[in-house]
Amino acid sequence: MVVEMDDATREQVREMFTGILNTVTAHLFLEERNCLYCNDVKDMVEQLAELSEKIHIVEHRGALTSDEAKEMGVEYHPAIVLHGTDKYNIKFYGIPAGHEFGALVNSIIDVSTGTAPLPPDVIEDIKAIDKPINIKVFVTPQCPYCPNMTRLAHQAAILNPLITSEMIESLEFQELTAKYEVFGVPKTVINETTMIDGLSPVEMFVEKLFEAIDS
Repeated sequence: MVVEMDDATREQVREMFTGILNTVTAHLFLEERNCLYCNDVKDMVEQLAELSEKIHIVEHRGALTSDEAKEMGVEYHPAIVLHGTDKYNIKFYGIPAGHEFGALVNSIIDVSTGTAPLPPDVIEDIKAIDKPINIKVFVTPQCPYCPNMTRLAHQAAILNPLITSEMIESLEFQELTAKYEVFGVPKTVINETTMIDGLSPVEMFVEKLFEAIDS
């Protein structure tokens, strides 16, 4: 899968990236073998980094048993981990292509600001969570609703360091897709127990976060 931005898309993204406030580091976890889209992920992020001097890339190649992978909780290749001024628990597993490309672009901007354009009461509720939460959002490149769900989960991880958010490209990780019985996307799995099918309103998403830590 070759990912190329046309001139119009490049200019649109360049304009969006004027909203980047602080430096964003994209950690790329790649493997030399048995990784169909590792090189494409690298190419995609490098193309984005060309559009803003505030995007830096750190490449990690090799086993997921490395100290860096363990520190960032990376379990699969390819992976993108976004860090801003703080080290956020935000991951993209698989290539964020198609519609999901927008989720990557917007998450870079969100990470740079260290906050999220959400209603104040929603931000307050997410920050109030005092137990660890893991959010998995299963997506496909063709899904028009998936990017908003991915971005919402990532925003929660920006607002609260106890929250880990993972986009999982369903077609690349079919064992996980089968394990979590993903028959449609987006499907969101919170703490292995609480499920959301489809794109959730923000208020319902927050309710599900609290439901997950109470179950």
